[in-house]
Amino acid sequence: MIYTTGTITGSGNTLNGTGTNFAAAGSLIRNGCTVIVLTSPAQVFQITAVNSATQLAVTPAVNPAIPAGTRYAILLSDSKSLDGFALDLAETFGMYQAYMSGFGDVMTGSGNVTITINGVAVTVPAQKSLVQKGANGAAPVESGGTGSTTAAGARGNLGISDKQLNSVDGKTGGTISSPISITGGVSIVTQASSYGDWNFIYPSTLKKMAYAFCENYGDLVFVTTQATLTGTEKYFAMRNNGNFTTQGNISCVSLTQTSDADKKDEITTINDARDKIRLLRGVTYILKDTGMPSAGVIAQELMDVLPEAIGSVFDDYDQYESVEEPYEVETLDENGELITVTETRVVTRLKRARDDSKRSYTVDYAAVTGLVLQTAVELDQAVAALEKNQRNMAAFLQAHGYNPETDYTVTEEN
Repeated sequence: MIYTTGTITGSGNTLNGTGTNFAAAGSLIRNGCTVIVLTSPAQVFQITAVNSATQLAVTPAVNPAIPAGTRYAILLSDSKSLDGFALDLAETFGMYQAYMSGFGDVMTGSGNVTITINGVAVTVPAQKSLVQKGANGAAPVESGGTGSTTAAGARGNLGISDKQLNSVDGKTGGTISSPISITGGVSIVTQASSYGDWNFIYPSTLKKMAYAFCENYGDLVFVTTQATLTGTEKYFAMRNNGNFTTQGNISCVSLTQTSDADKKDEITTINDARDKIRLLRGVTYILKDTGMPSAGVIAQELMDVLPEAIGSVFDDYDQYESVEEPYEVETLDENGELITVTETRVVTRLKRARDDSKRSYTVDYAAVTGLVLQTAVELDQAVAALEKNQRNMAAFLQAHGYNPETDYTVTEEN
């Protein structure tokens, strides 16, 4: 028997093969085999070691060097040599012994085991590491299985309900990194009696740029802020009494105020409007918050004249913080038994209540318009009375020879 697969090149005491598998199990290539290289003249070597599938150590040294692509032949057995037969038999037994040793490691070892098959190292899991099925024919949860042969049973063993799979019910925390679309309504269940939170986060610092929350059992508050600066919050509040308050200007094309008599009780004309208007002054001023000029009246001065036109808003607001708190939840253990475990969730709590002493007076300029209008009415009435008196006076004087065409302030010169 001879082995002639591939070609070789050689120098020194080494032969390197191309397309060879000198280390293949059962090939009978071993120490002592004869290698005949088909050079001109032919060279003959004896193998002293099988280094790898593509390399042999030989003796004597190669001379001259063997060029790449040279054909060769390895004599594997000699039918007339008892020594050769013994060596071949030992080689074969050694191969099978290596196989049996490898399979023994597979059967008795743990974790992953590396064995050599046909000269190739193969890593496989040991038998003890394979998942063993339970009495119901399913791999248990502790071995990475579901512990059930049915979908419903598997979900139950893993603590997953159909409701969780069909909705986001029961989910806590996490990040959605792509746009979402919601068909239908969105409900925010407040974490306390008067708080629900909706945030817009600056991506790099994760600080709030704007957010909305519910407070005082129904007040909806929107807050804008410069995410990197503290103390820059501006509030827009829609109160549960129907009022809307903001710290800045409101710009619109038109603003309509309801003034239907059917919506009013105790309608009373403003008395002594001219006396009241004399106590007021129109002023110009600079707003401290914005540095912008404006004009109007002073609320404290108007309060003594027309208190009905004065209101107030809070300059301070409740502050909240996010904290972690433990809570108990029921789930199923690996045996399918209902147990109670403690988990952690993030909730929002009131950090500081607003200071109710920090409030500003507001002016209802529609009410001021009412005062100005009634002042105009009183002035018109006064002018009408003066005009009537003037007409009576003129008629009286004419009856006594008064001529309205004559200028009685001019005297004749002597």
